[in-house]
Amino acid sequence: MVAIDPDLETDLTTLKGINSVQSESTWQKIKMQSQLLLCTIIALTLASSTSATVNCTQTGNGRYPEPGDTTCKNYTLCVYDSSTSAYLAYDYICPTTSVFNPNTHLCTSSDDYTCNTTTSVCTSDGYVANPNSTDCSSYIECVEINGTYVETVYSCPDGTYYDPDTTYCEYDYVCTFNCTSTGRYANTTDDTCKSYYLCVLGSDGNYIQYFYVCPSTSLFDPGTKECTSNYTCG
Repeated sequence: MVAIDPDLETDLTTLKGINSVQSESTWQKIKMQSQLLLCTIIALTLASSTSATVNCTQTGNGRYPEPGDTTCKNYTLCVYDSSTSAYLAYDYICPTTSVFNPNTHLCTSSDDYTCNTTTSVCTSDGYVANPNSTDCSSYIECVEINGTYVETVYSCPDGTYYDPDTTYCEYDYVCTFNCTSTGRYANTTDDTCKSYYLCVLGSDGNYIQYFYVCPSTSLFDPGTKECTSNYTCG
């Protein structure tokens, strides 16, 4: 049997205590780093520069609502980076009970801004302009059945254009684009296929119309409703 020096035994006990303290300290550091990493992941999820839905090159600096967002909670922050001469785009979501107000460009209480999520273009029986037709060549018949509107699209005869004032297809009507629903729409009078309209619903229930031109060599694709280099004009 080998005897252990009492002094050495005391040193070993002390060493075990030190190692225990160091292990606990190391664990706390790892735990803190994991929490920091989790917070970073969450932040990157809420703010992403790769999935922005707003074209910051066209809008410039500021906060802008996400087109087509029926919750009125999503918006994009555009920031110009002078070091790269390009815009950085970050997508955000307003906190729980707040919504994004396109007039103040801020998240605000839902009590102060009413989000209109109506997707139907029909509000009563009759005829309205087709929001997907930017050349006034078609219109929509609205018929209410059991509280729900049935929308039927009709085309105007050749050489005529739908006049929203008379609700008829007219030979002498001059077609001008007017927003009737949210989204991006091609400028059909543009032979270069580079310009389009952005329609946003305002807090007063009226549509706000913006005119944009696609950057550089890109063209506006009316199918995807985005500027792209893969679209052929004509």
